[in-house]
Amino acid sequence: MKKRQIIIIATAIGILVIGKLVGDLLGKPKDKKAKPPRTNITTVFTQVVENDSVPIYIESTGVLKAIRRIELFSEVQGVMEADNGRFKAGNSFRKGDLLINIRSNDQEAQLFAQRSSFESALTSIMPDLKVDFPDDFKKWEEYLIAFSTTSSVRDLPEVKSEKLNSFLVGRGIYRDYHSLKNLEIINAKYSLRAPYDGVLIKANVDPGTVIRPGQALGTFIQADSYEMETSVDAVSADKLQIGQKVELSMQGIEDKKWEGTISRLVKAIDVNSQMSTFFVKVDSEDLKEGMFLQAKVEARKIPNSFQLSRSSLIDKDQVYVVQADSLVLKEITNEYFTQNEVVISGLKDGEVVLNKVPPSAFPGMKVSVYKEEK
Repeated sequence: MKKRQIIIIATAIGILVIGKLVGDLLGKPKDKKAKPPRTNITTVFTQVVENDSVPIYIESTGVLKAIRRIELFSEVQGVMEADNGRFKAGNSFRKGDLLINIRSNDQEAQLFAQRSSFESALTSIMPDLKVDFPDDFKKWEEYLIAFSTTSSVRDLPEVKSEKLNSFLVGRGIYRDYHSLKNLEIINAKYSLRAPYDGVLIKANVDPGTVIRPGQALGTFIQADSYEMETSVDAVSADKLQIGQKVELSMQGIEDKKWEGTISRLVKAIDVNSQMSTFFVKVDSEDLKEGMFLQAKVEARKIPNSFQLSRSSLIDKDQVYVVQADSLVLKEITNEYFTQNEVVISGLKDGEVVLNKVPPSAFPGMKVSVYKEEK
């Protein structure tokens, strides 16, 4: 038993010695160097500050209305005559073209009778004129010869003598003349003519309709000259002037712009909205009454300023700038706000300011400025 124990012990000692020798042959393992701590660097989007005089624009909306617009009404009574479909919305007319003709047979007969009566009155005074007023006879004779029962009556010859004037009054010449002129005026109202080149945008009656005095017949406009009523806040209104250029556009037609001018300024403020009204005049055959347009007009310029996205602001009066690859908070002054942007001052030319602020941004944060690949 003792001999066996001695063998086991000797074997164990041999294994230890061999292990030691192998370890010495292989050498000690090299020490591993600790890795330096990693630093997170955020990529940011920036703008380079370039101060300038930034124009401030006033934007508003409004509806176009024709400047020259007439609501047609009848002053007489009668049946509307056939017109081959001319009196329809959308039809264009030249100045002097017939819009509506109302049947006036009775009126024309009465007018013809009145002209004949006046011609008879003139004829009856000619012998007395020749005897008592020989100096005036010639021009009254020429007037009578040129008189026609089918044409409008002309102005009477000039009367300089008080005696001749009294004679004409006594013979009822002036009375008959003015009665005839009145009938001609009434008769002319049976035919409505276009007062200028334009288009009918509304027609309320059709041929065969019995038209009565005061009845609305339609709406006639000049189709190339419009005015838009719009409004701005009271502070901005003080910056506007008559004749100032205005850029007009329509939503959905971004590539089309029109240029108008401020034609009128209302020197009053609406009590409820606290807004001031102004009117923009624009001439274009592309436009139509009723169009809804956006107006953009320059109100003023802010010197030594810079325009930036509103989302770049921190607490409304600070922004982040990049200095030595770190974020630095800087105080700025808000000069003017729009819906998406802000005009600021207080930064120097060449400074790099964030236009998109990372959610985890803080002063001293290490950043890398994003650069587009060429």
